[in-house]
Amino acid sequence: MIGRHHSMRLSTRLLLVVLTCLLPVMLLGAWVEYSHWMERRAQFGDLSLQQAQLLNGDVDSIAEGARTLLSAVAQLDEVRDATPACGERLRATLGGLPMFAFIALLDAGGEVICTSEPALQSAEGDPPQWARDAVAATGLAAGRFATASGVSAGFLPFALPLAEKRPGRGNVLVVGLDLGRLSEHLSRLQQTGSPFLAGSALTIADRDGVILARSPQHAEFVGKRFPPPAMALVTAARSGIERLKSIDGTYRIVGFIPPAQSAYGLMVAIGFYEAAMTADINRASLRAGLLLALVAVGAFLVTLFIARRFIGQPTRALLAAARRWREGDLGTPVQGEDSHSEFGQIAAAYNSMAAALARREEDLREHADALEARVAERTQELLVTNNRLQVEIAERQNTEAALVQSQKLQAVGQLAGGIAHDFNNLLATIQGSLDLLAQTVPPKEARQRTWIERATGAVYRGSQLTGRLLAFSRRQRLAVQASDVNRLVSDLVPLLRTCTHGQRIRIDTLLGDDLWPAMVEPSQVEAAILNLALNARDAMEDGGVLTIATANQPVADAATRGDIAAGDYVAITVADTGVGMTDEVAQRAFEPFFTTKGPSGSGLGLSQVYGMVRESGGTVRLTTSPAGGTSVMLLLPRAMEMPKPARPPVEQQRAKSGAKVLMVDDNPDVLQVSADMLRQLGYSVTTATSGREALAALETRPAIVVLDHAMPAMTGLQVASVMRQRGYGGPIILATGYAELGEAEQHELETLQGVLNKPYSIRDLETLLVRVEIAAADAGLQPVK
Repeated sequence: MIGRHHSMRLSTRLLLVVLTCLLPVMLLGAWVEYSHWMERRAQFGDLSLQQAQLLNGDVDSIAEGARTLLSAVAQLDEVRDATPACGERLRATLGGLPMFAFIALLDAGGEVICTSEPALQSAEGDPPQWARDAVAATGLAAGRFATASGVSAGFLPFALPLAEKRPGRGNVLVVGLDLGRLSEHLSRLQQTGSPFLAGSALTIADRDGVILARSPQHAEFVGKRFPPPAMALVTAARSGIERLKSIDGTYRIVGFIPPAQSAYGLMVAIGFYEAAMTADINRASLRAGLLLALVAVGAFLVTLFIARRFIGQPTRALLAAARRWREGDLGTPVQGEDSHSEFGQIAAAYNSMAAALARREEDLREHADALEARVAERTQELLVTNNRLQVEIAERQNTEAALVQSQKLQAVGQLAGGIAHDFNNLLATIQGSLDLLAQTVPPKEARQRTWIERATGAVYRGSQLTGRLLAFSRRQRLAVQASDVNRLVSDLVPLLRTCTHGQRIRIDTLLGDDLWPAMVEPSQVEAAILNLALNARDAMEDGGVLTIATANQPVADAATRGDIAAGDYVAITVADTGVGMTDEVAQRAFEPFFTTKGPSGSGLGLSQVYGMVRESGGTVRLTTSPAGGTSVMLLLPRAMEMPKPARPPVEQQRAKSGAKVLMVDDNPDVLQVSADMLRQLGYSVTTATSGREALAALETRPAIVVLDHAMPAMTGLQVASVMRQRGYGGPIILATGYAELGEAEQHELETLQGVLNKPYSIRDLETLLVRVEIAAADAGLQPVK
């Protein structure tokens, strides 16, 4: 073996060295590509589970709508007393709610007393199974898949027992959710929601695994039970991710929420076609593999050429000369190609050796010294190159991490923006209906008013949740203004003392002198400080110190980190003496839906803070360590002027003169409720469901125009622009439930007289109309120039 190695040619040795160097690089490249591929597959699984959780929340909101409807109907005298007008009243109540197929009142035996669908009352024989299940319910409950005459697509019953008015009588209200409408709702989610939903399969099933709605192919699978492999998802105790064969025969990545984790015993599942999702990854991996192979082959060929040309040929010439000298032919010198190269120097040394053996040792030492210097120089160059390569690898890893974070934020932002408009329209319809209902309830009916106030509070909390999602996704237009940060902190401290366990946690404030004003939305800053204080409270279970400090913070170019521009900022620092965070938790602290609090945490607190600060033009700096506490610094842009004193509130005067108002909205429920509120306030109302109808309605000469912004064909701002071109000079108000506007639209928004953010109450509508009328009168605006 040793002799075989000694007989190996020099060129072969060089090729083995090159191949040995290339092999680790190729293996490393293959391992990196495989790691990226596995990581993206895992991300697809997490994405499917997140989408399933969002769909489950949407289904819960529909069930809550059924609860609200049944609770409201239960208060009707005609229904409680089962009068002859009961059925007509139920039909009138259901007229504006297309999601529900019918409302029925059943007696204790399951027989239909009155219903909005006469076909249900005409059925003979024993009560159907869904009626028997409804009678057996002890509270609000969702039933199973059911069918009945008059409901072609099937329905899902929701039952609510009524309190017994006398012994022996216990009636039950049942509302049937139209599964065809539910399927249409799923289709709209796929069209308007996240782009990831476009090629997915959305499924809702009852607790028995019977499909209630599916998009696509609803008509083909509704009423069918899951195949045996998928029934394990129905009986699962927790939500999760599975890769299995769907009911349509396609293998998918399925994220699911089982009935055990649903408030109403329903199951949701979202399946993504795995082959389609990983196609781009496979193509990228194939391209990377081919590129790596081409580079390796190219390096091998170049090395082979260089070895033969610049090493093999000079070596063979030296060997030939050595053989001649060994034979005694010292008169033939070695012909060197370049006297400055190593081979040229060797040739010169060989020639000099033949002339003077005494100089050979000295020449060899000089050659060894020169060779050693070159090796040291080359070694230094390799070290510098290796250090540069390590820096580039670190930068690439940081860039890839930032890209993954950006993709997560974009997915949540697109999802939040997509549902904001529809969700706020639903809230606007509910809020308006509650306000109108409150006008009809006498003051002495304290119980009914309490229900109305409770429902109104739920609408407000829903709008706050939508606002938080939009603020995080940077799709909500912040009403920034010059704000006194020290005053905001001072006013907020009493509230913080009540929600941080009183004396157990001490709150210290260090307010900077001559603090600059900040250009922010005050309410968003207060919410951010409150979120940080609550997180600090949870981190100090045994008590501690919460410090809130403010200071002027100039930022130079060297300290920007690339996340903000150099300039003047106002710093708000919230620090605690709690348990702190590990590096892994700190890196994910601002991710949406990431929480260390278990089921009690939503994961939106810090992400909301981050979204608000970034939208305002600032940034967030986090400093923490395990057992060393946490400090969060909010850098907010400086305002160029001090905040102006608040104007005194405008005294509201309800218009009773019958002024004409043109109400425009493409959502029929919102349009009807808004028109009823305007009539309740004493206005004469003309309605339109599109931009074209609104332009045609200008012939009625309205005094005020209220436009919905997000409408098909023409947006509200586009309609307002055309109205101005056609000579309309009266006030125009824009109503919107989706706050993302471009720079040009922001400029156009300033030309209008008011903005209504959905959902709005009758008091908000009245206040804005009074202010607009006063401003229009002062400015001399006329409906038609």
